[in-house]
Amino acid sequence: MTDENARTNVAAEVARGQEALRAAEALLALALFHDALSRAYYAASHYARALLLTEGIDPKSRTGVGRMLGMHFVVPGRIAAERAKDLARLEQFRNEADYNRFFVLTHEGAAEELAVAVRFCDELRRWLTTHGWI
Repeated sequence: MTDENARTNVAAEVARGQEALRAAEALLALALFHDALSRAYYAASHYARALLLTEGIDPKSRTGVGRMLGMHFVVPGRIAAERAKDLARLEQFRNEADYNRFFVLTHEGAAEELAVAVRFCDELRRWLTTHGWI
C-alpha cells in the first residue's frame, strides 16, 4: 500500500466513522436505542481501522480489528489500554443489541455507550491528527 493510498483509506474510514457517530446521535434522539448502539460500535470500528491502516494493516474481520489494535497500538503504549476495552465493550453491546431479542436498552444505557464511542473516536482522531494522517 502506498502512502497516498493509505492516506486515502484512512480518510475514508474517518469519514465513515463520523457518519456513523452522527447516525448514532440521530437514532438516540429518535429513541431507536438498539440501532443507535450498533452505529456507535461501527463508528469506533471505522476509527480503529483508520488507525490500523497507518501501519498498513487492513484486518478483514471484526475480531481482527480488536486483536490488531491491541498488538500494534495498545501493547507498545501508543494508545491507552482503555480504548481497546472500549472497543470490546461496544462490540459486545452491539452483538446484544442486534442479536438478542430480549436485550433491553434504555435511553440512559444507549447514551452511555454512545459516550464511550465518542471518547474512543476522539482519542483516535487526536492520534491521527497528531501524527499527520488527517
